[in-house]
Amino acid sequence: MNLRQTVTAAFVARATRRIHNQVLSLASTENSNEFATSYHAPVMWKECVEALLEGRDERRRGLTLLDGTLGGGGHSEAILQRLTAGDVLFGCDVDPQALKTATGRLERYLPGNTSHGPFFVPVQSNFGSLVETLAKTIHPISNKPIVESSLDGFLLDLGVSSHQIDCAERGFSFQQQGPLDMRMSGVGMTAADLCNELDVFELKRILKEYGDEPRAAKIADSIVRCRPLSTTSDLVEAVAAVTPEYAKKGRRMGRTATLARVFQSLRIVVNQEYQVLENVLTRVAPTLLRSGGKLVVLSYHSMEDRATKRAMRDGTLERSQRDERDMYGNTIGPPRPFRTLGKKRKASLEEVDVNPRARSATLRVAEKLEN
Repeated sequence: MNLRQTVTAAFVARATRRIHNQVLSLASTENSNEFATSYHAPVMWKECVEALLEGRDERRRGLTLLDGTLGGGGHSEAILQRLTAGDVLFGCDVDPQALKTATGRLERYLPGNTSHGPFFVPVQSNFGSLVETLAKTIHPISNKPIVESSLDGFLLDLGVSSHQIDCAERGFSFQQQGPLDMRMSGVGMTAADLCNELDVFELKRILKEYGDEPRAAKIADSIVRCRPLSTTSDLVEAVAAVTPEYAKKGRRMGRTATLARVFQSLRIVVNQEYQVLENVLTRVAPTLLRSGGKLVVLSYHSMEDRATKRAMRDGTLERSQRDERDMYGNTIGPPRPFRTLGKKRKASLEEVDVNPRARSATLRVAEKLEN
């Protein structure tokens, strides 16, 4: 066997092993996550359901819960299977395609399709606007709008769904060729608009603040030099021009990890995710949850997790407010709305093996205090 034949045989063997492992991974995913679909695999669904329903008094009927980030409906289906007659789950998503897909999946729980429940009610809204949206949404049992202190549990999964990432025309993934869009709702400024219109200093700030990107200045300069950018490939090339494929300092400094941070940073700004997150953690959740209600949050990067931790601990994301104390050492400011329950949790190694996107997930749980 000559050298070319040897190299070819080795390549074929590696490709065969890779395909075989992918098949085994898919089969394992289907067996270990019964709520996963081709649209999305819900992360830590067992832990989320347990956190929402822990301590439920079986004598008390009529829970009202909210899945604030419906996505593919995996978490919602897992919750509904644990609920009983008289319980209601509202599912919210700003993405009309996600809402349509999840509603079709959960059709059997719609009020018009079942007489006793549990019921599922889809709601199209940005979760930061839920106080106003739910005030116009009728509860299928009480026939009254959802008002303050109405919810027994509130789930927030802050990750982008697998479908959104894998859908090339949405522009979320640096591994797919498509328009440089990244909008969840399909309206407003796109990632291309940001890359082509912002000055180098603002681009640098975005990459540093929302991606903790060590090469923020170099990448911002490269984006400006490569204008106009209209596709995901254009942005990948701009980043690649100043980022080595592999780095001696480790994977974090390599091209793949850098691209992930750059795309994440732009997505956060395009969808105003930080402002919406601050609103939902400090205003929406404290307003809608009753005393003793549970707030369950899955975050996927350090900025989200820091915000969640501060909101659950202090009721605010402002460091200055948190640190102000009177002459006796007591914290100054309004009463804290939450009590943190337990420590943060991470996905199990078994779940990460079959769903690598679970690796970065962090779960935090809090309980609403007395008003």
